[in-house]
Amino acid sequence: MGVELTSVGTLISPRQAFEDNMRPAKLLLRVFRLLECESLQSDGDLVKALREVVGASHDEELMLIYNEIFIGLVRERAQIPSSALKASALTNLLRQAVVAACTGLDTYLPSLIRAHLPTVIEVRGREFLPSDKSLQDYFKTLTFSLTDTLRLLKDPEAPLFIANKILGFMDFKYLSSTKGVHTAGALLSVEDPWIKIASQLHRDKAELESIISETAKRRNDIVHRADRPQKDPNGPVQDISYVWTRQAVDTVEHVCLTLDELVTNKMAELKAQER
Repeated sequence: MGVELTSVGTLISPRQAFEDNMRPAKLLLRVFRLLECESLQSDGDLVKALREVVGASHDEELMLIYNEIFIGLVRERAQIPSSALKASALTNLLRQAVVAACTGLDTYLPSLIRAHLPTVIEVRGREFLPSDKSLQDYFKTLTFSLTDTLRLLKDPEAPLFIANKILGFMDFKYLSSTKGVHTAGALLSVEDPWIKIASQLHRDKAELESIISETAKRRNDIVHRADRPQKDPNGPVQDISYVWTRQAVDTVEHVCLTLDELVTNKMAELKAQER
């Protein structure tokens, strides 16, 4: 219930799956930092010395990447043009880091609900749906057929059935961006999720929500318009920087891990009430 199976049958929690999904985003950031340099070098004393070290002929084209954390030599046989290593091209690594981080968020929130909502329903019963107007309005059109109702009368798996019914009803677009974080937390009995997340991180609530919203919006620009803004889809590609991307990726990670901690603690409380 609420877990995934690997090829060897190991159970994966929503948190572990999220961290697995976030690794590509963080790797892309690290690769960008390795390849970032003011200019590629194709001659000079260091290039000459490395040419001898690798045994390259005098007419083989070499490109040296040199910065404060990395020295790399790209040989001609790599078939990588110098244009692919220019700053304007490397920023695509940052764009893909944004996409990967948002994918981690989008897959984490449904899996978190799927893993824990049956427990909430089983323990809280009719009171499981929080007194949250936006959620209550959203679920107004959720209906159960007569067959569904009869099944629930004696079904020991009724909480799981109801949880799956809710997940099947929910439009996953509803779980995107800041609304998704609030929805997941509220459904899992975490009151005022954003306030609690901000408190745990000692951050401003509005700032956190703004970063998550801007990151999700930027992901949509990247995926649907090659990073052109929605208001000007035929305009120039938007600039992107390492520091902005790092902040976006880190904020997604910190928010989700904090939510996971809050939900884990809440589930422990509910299970204690049940006992």
